[in-house]
Amino acid sequence: MPPLVFVDTNILKLAATELQRYVPRRESLQWGPMTIDAVVHDAVVVNPNDNISNPKLKAEADLLPEVANYGRQGAIEFTQTAEARYEEWGLPNMDSQTGRFYGAAVRLVEAPFKYARVMGGSGIDGGAEQYRFLASIGGTRFLTIQRATGAYQGAQPPNRNQLIDAFHIWCAESAACTYFLTLDFKLIRTIARSKLCSSVAVVLPSELIASINQGEKARDSEL
Repeated sequence: MPPLVFVDTNILKLAATELQRYVPRRESLQWGPMTIDAVVHDAVVVNPNDNISNPKLKAEADLLPEVANYGRQGAIEFTQTAEARYEEWGLPNMDSQTGRFYGAAVRLVEAPFKYARVMGGSGIDGGAEQYRFLASIGGTRFLTIQRATGAYQGAQPPNRNQLIDAFHIWCAESAACTYFLTLDFKLIRTIARSKLCSSVAVVLPSELIASINQGEKARDSEL
């Protein structure tokens, strides 16, 4: 069975790299005896990642097509949960012509426990409801991961973004994932400082590629 890779939501956001947009420009048009100054729109394909100012983040994001290709080839299998999918629904500019994560399948896995809840509807703030739900979850392991991600704030309510990260990592552990793929450098540093003992390695795209290649070389040497 190929290694399971839990896909953080920021991976899917930065994999949306071919957005068809219409760019306005002014042009003088001849209409009979009159010259009309009009605004016309040209269809162009935009890559939002071209605007990334952090060169390390840009380099990692540029590796995502290669990472997705490993999934299409069956070398790894991508996963996420309903909570991660819900996060993705709220992201803008996901209409990439490359398709969702360059056409690589991302299957849903179960959370560490069974649950059901209303995620949207008239008068319901979905983000607030998600936070309320996650903050209400108990359990020693989840609290340990909250501390490792920086979500735990003592007597204060947990930090929302880090709380979601903690839940994703907990789900990745429960689903027996080998890797948690993210482009959140701060999360990786925080996890490293915490020395969290986990069955899931929190990795960047370059680290995932290196680990997969190393594993393939090791298997080849055994043949």
